[in-house]
Amino acid sequence: MRFSSKYKLNHRGRGAINYIDVGSVGGLPDPWRANADLVRFVLNFEPNVEASRQANSLTYNTAVWEIDAVLPFYVYKGFENTGSSLFEQNLEYVKANFEQLKLRGPSMLADTWFDRSTLIKTVELKCRKLDGILAEELPNTPFHFMKIDAQGAEYNILKGSETLLSGSCMGLHLELFTLPLYKGAMLLDEVEKFLSGFGFRLVKRFPAHGSFDSQHDCLFVKEFADPALLTLVKKVYGV
Repeated sequence: MRFSSKYKLNHRGRGAINYIDVGSVGGLPDPWRANADLVRFVLNFEPNVEASRQANSLTYNTAVWEIDAVLPFYVYKGFENTGSSLFEQNLEYVKANFEQLKLRGPSMLADTWFDRSTLIKTVELKCRKLDGILAEELPNTPFHFMKIDAQGAEYNILKGSETLLSGSCMGLHLELFTLPLYKGAMLLDEVEKFLSGFGFRLVKRFPAHGSFDSQHDCLFVKEFADPALLTLVKKVYGV
């Protein structure tokens, strides 16, 4: 992934944050897109792009999981395959609760959910444990912030990142589900409990979005982290 010059990573040496982006299609997400000058280095994970290394970024074209494994990846119709995941869509749950679910969130998403959830194919996907990749590729780089958008796999990715969570990482931006739209995926309250064991606290829960208002973007921070970097992260998010 090549970053447009408009992102201005580490612009004039201002970058202080080393950033991990899991599910990084489209470059830096908001609100970091407007604050790219504060980012020193970006490590991207996106299986469907070409691997690349630049001065201030590394794109790793593999999926991330709690162990090293080859797993089935379910490709759904979605909007150009959005909604595809390492978890199966929970059709049984939605069918059983559809009359209540359809009243939540945008009606267009409810009306099209079953069509968008048509399974197109299943592929084998190589997955790696994040802690292992960091130890191999960037053993001397402290990463301060991680964003994960992985269609239900956030908990599993975090499970494979316990060394990072116990160390330099002080902030997390996660998209988490409050409804079991994927079979076996951990929900927001379960992930929040897991992260509390590493000193992370949920400080900002963005408005619900997605089908049936099932998802929230969530900001977690480690309050006893480096004060200067923590202040920077909170300023980026307006908390």
